[in-house]
Amino acid sequence: MPRSTLFAMMALATAAVAPEATQAVPFSPANLVKLEQIDTPIVDAGRIDGVMHLQLVVETGSASTANDLSQRMPELRAASLAASIEFARLRASPFTALDVSKLSQSLTPALQRVDPDISRVLIVRATAFRS
Repeated sequence: MPRSTLFAMMALATAAVAPEATQAVPFSPANLVKLEQIDTPIVDAGRIDGVMHLQLVVETGSASTANDLSQRMPELRAASLAASIEFARLRASPFTALDVSKLSQSLTPALQRVDPDISRVLIVRATAFRS
């Protein structure tokens, strides 16, 4: 499946869930940056209790910003990992469903510190498993 088609399908799925959020930035598949999967440990009482797997897409305000961010992937991944570790420490459990709305609200400001032209972080897939 072509990359642009995949991104368009993800955006349409997101639009069905949160229509008010999609109106802030005109949608274009060129404005999206896909991150590699992020695996975050879920730590409880000082031991690793599980792992959270995240598949993220970053929506930017312009195609040129998306292109620039594609070259800055280590910074995006580092910010995503730090924010997801903090989320997992406070709000994740391998025994309950992840609150992806709160997760997105945690990830978006962290990635906006990397580049303020980032509109939001879209969570394509989020799972938590016991290790």
